[in-house]
Amino acid sequence: MFSLNKIKAGILTAIWGMTATVSGIAFAKEENPVDQTSSQYVQSEPAEQDVKKLNAVIVTAQYKSQNIQDVPAAITAVSGKDLAAKGSTFIGDVLTFTPNAAAQNPDGDTRPRWYIRGLGTGDVSASTVFPVGIYADGVYLNAPVAGAGDLFDLERIEVLRGPQGTLYGKNTTAGAVNYISRKPVFSDKASGYATVGLGDYNLHTFEGAVNGQISDRVAVRGAFYSEDRDGYAKNLATGDTYGDVDKKAFRIQVLAKVSDQVDALLKLSSQTVNDSGSNGSLAVGTYWGIYQRPEGRDTNLDFAESGKLQHDGLSLTLNGRLDHGLTLTSITAFDQTKQKSLADGDYTPYDVARSYGNNEWKQYSQELRIASDADKKLSWITGVHYFNENLDARSVNARLNSKLPNGNAAQTASSPAYKDVSYTQDNQSFAVFGNSTYKFTDKFKITGGLRWTWEEKDIDLDLTQITTANYSNGSWWNKNAYTNTVYNGVVGANASIQRKKSWNELTYDITPEYEFSPDLKTYFKYSHGFRSGGFNTGLSSNVSQLTDVNPEYLDSYELGLKSVLLDGRLIANANIFYYDYEDIQTNLLVNLQGEGGGVTSVLTNGPQAEVKGAELELDYLATDNLRLRLAAAYLDSEYTDFVDRDPLTGSVSADNTGNRLVRSPKYTLGIGGDYTFNLDSGARIIVGTDASYRDREFFLVNRQNYQVDPTLSQKAYTLWNANIGYYSADNKYQVNAYVKNLLDEEYQVHGRPNGPAGLYVKTYGNPRQIGASLTARF
Repeated sequence: MFSLNKIKAGILTAIWGMTATVSGIAFAKEENPVDQTSSQYVQSEPAEQDVKKLNAVIVTAQYKSQNIQDVPAAITAVSGKDLAAKGSTFIGDVLTFTPNAAAQNPDGDTRPRWYIRGLGTGDVSASTVFPVGIYADGVYLNAPVAGAGDLFDLERIEVLRGPQGTLYGKNTTAGAVNYISRKPVFSDKASGYATVGLGDYNLHTFEGAVNGQISDRVAVRGAFYSEDRDGYAKNLATGDTYGDVDKKAFRIQVLAKVSDQVDALLKLSSQTVNDSGSNGSLAVGTYWGIYQRPEGRDTNLDFAESGKLQHDGLSLTLNGRLDHGLTLTSITAFDQTKQKSLADGDYTPYDVARSYGNNEWKQYSQELRIASDADKKLSWITGVHYFNENLDARSVNARLNSKLPNGNAAQTASSPAYKDVSYTQDNQSFAVFGNSTYKFTDKFKITGGLRWTWEEKDIDLDLTQITTANYSNGSWWNKNAYTNTVYNGVVGANASIQRKKSWNELTYDITPEYEFSPDLKTYFKYSHGFRSGGFNTGLSSNVSQLTDVNPEYLDSYELGLKSVLLDGRLIANANIFYYDYEDIQTNLLVNLQGEGGGVTSVLTNGPQAEVKGAELELDYLATDNLRLRLAAAYLDSEYTDFVDRDPLTGSVSADNTGNRLVRSPKYTLGIGGDYTFNLDSGARIIVGTDASYRDREFFLVNRQNYQVDPTLSQKAYTLWNANIGYYSADNKYQVNAYVKNLLDEEYQVHGRPNGPAGLYVKTYGNPRQIGASLTARF
């Protein structure tokens, strides 16, 4: 009887054999070399045609330009054209037709909680490694607050489901998201657009781009985005709006034809977010026996919260066409992200707890790839990837008052007057990867990939804890602002600690494909992936709690079918998959600073899980004017071995075996369509609607009895949207109006405990939003 290990060994042997074949003939002379143009500059959206059949969607998910129907993987592309039509300002809004993928915003728009096929993370520490890889024009972005992306002047967004690693710059277990911006083009005439948007809650958006040719060899494209909005809630304590948005961003790209064989693309981008649109953590229950927050989505905070994010990036992409049909790609990138925040730590109108955060990520990455002619019988890509990151992080929790609202002591050893966790972490990663495809016949081919990764992290952490103190003056997040200080004398409560850890791993995949006809294809994909290790920085009281977190591992088995039917009017794609998930990096919540003081997220290894699922995507041109879409998904996730052991004390509190993975509804559905009215003038009006259904989902790995803890899950709900657009005959003008969450559904996007039994905090999703925009092109 075969075991999974024997199956994996056989698969690995087959991959090694294929890779050895490639290495022996990789640089052999090939007949009829083809001069390839870099796929970086291929337009993703073909010219609009006369509604006879659906347009082909061109993607570069496999580092070559190809029809999405030819990609042997679960992938969905979102067109940049759809964003303005539907008023999309947050990545979570555009995933209606991406099965088993979600990006909710309990932390505001700058840090979406990405979950793909049940895999994600709720850990909010600055050192978190996402299981979903985020890329901007080929550059991997490691900072957790860089996962939202800028939704302006985009060609498309590509969402890949399943482990990635043998092609992409970073190993991820859940998938990858690629934001692909519009590139400069060579044209004698300048072109561009401007979009002005207005909406309720005092929404103002302004977006635009200009493309120009400086010379026969240099073209430039500049784009910008601005968004301002009042919050969806009020702060009852002050009367001000809560959850305001203030975003500004720009992107400048310069494309140069260095020679007839080499193109260079220089990109500079910047994003500033002063308010991220968080809907707030709302207190649930009776605090200190005297306070209950009024019902509704309004907050009631005595402390003025604030946050700022500054994200800047610089990259240089070189694409060279070599002899024998080879292409060489180099991507050099620098990225810096700064984040500061001030928050009310108790979520009530009493000054019990405050928190302060100050984080800075600096990263440098270099990737080199060489690829053969993709049309040859044997095609391949090989490369190296280097990544270096320096993280400076600081988190402060403070209690300025010595008494709680009920008169009990607020400052104790377990709920100190002042606690500061500060650390510097350096991260280096180096990888060698290769991916090759061999066409045995015109209908049958096999693709295999290998990747070897080495990674090292070292951390230097300082912990400061003052048990009792009097706040005098100055910045309360600095310890010199306190007098009469009494430091916690327990060994390790006030100390420094250093750790260094390295890992190396071989990951691989193999994908046989068979083409029944040009319009009907099937594939089977096996992938062995892992997510990088790190350190638990969620310290509750002692530096001894800084522990190693090992990598997690995933074996994925996927069988898929891709088809184009009814003479190009219907695209029908489906797949089934099975995940064997081990050493899962799990964040457990531990009470912090007692009642009303919140919790800390502790990252640890432990559980094992199985995930089984099925996905269906339909895109149907029912008539020349009516287009219908559907994305349906089934997800059966289960922890197969999960004893809940407190990572700080080691005590066993529960057996969670049989629980679901968090944020993993069993059934999800996206359905919608649009109808085009063609006017006599040549203009057209497009009316559209869509709905997304999510089954019950849990927010924690434990405490999944929703009758006992109703705040810790969200029951099934449906969100409806609608939009209408007018497009002039020459496509120079466009007017769009939209309604999001048409029925004003009230639903949670997060919930967690906040101290003793019966106390929680919860976060609502966005209410109904109405808006309109005008776009002018030249």
